Amino acid sequence: MPRQGDLDGRGTLSDKMLRDWCAFFIEICQDQVTFMTNTLALPTLKDRLAGLVLVRSQQSPALEYRPEAILPLHHVLVAGSVARGEFIQMTGLGERTGRKVLARLLQDGLLQSDSPKGPVRIGFPLDCLHLLFPNLYPEAAAELREPNTNASLPD
Repeated sequence: MPRQGDLDGRGTLSDKMLRDWCAFFIEICQDQVTFMTNTLALPTLKDRLAGLVLVRSQQSPALEYRPEAILPLHHVLVAGSVARGEFIQMTGLGERTGRKVLARLLQDGLLQSDSPKGPVRIGFPLDCLHLLFPNLYPEAAAELREPNTNASLPD
């Protein structure tokens, strides 16, 4: 934008328009932070994880989905990957039961690992997105109702 008077910037650049653009940019950033904060609803994420474990435990005849998995799942989601032994220890379950829980979570995609003995990280299978992030990805519930859907998340 050309200068807006003798006291506005140097050359053909306008200080006033730069300030206006910076204010606009900061306003957009604040709007996006507010939007994502409300969309992700992180303070209630642990409750949604508990709901997911409860739903999965009702759907599965086996006992691998247990409430003891909620805290370690939340920890992995918030803090990042952990060693398999640490995950089992965080459940507070016995070694054999903890391994079964871990194996089920890996099999269903709630946890992922690059190797059979490597650390585990959180995974977001398509069929649980509507429970974990209902405001972020509501289409996941609709896609689950459609038969023969091969939708997946990008890497």
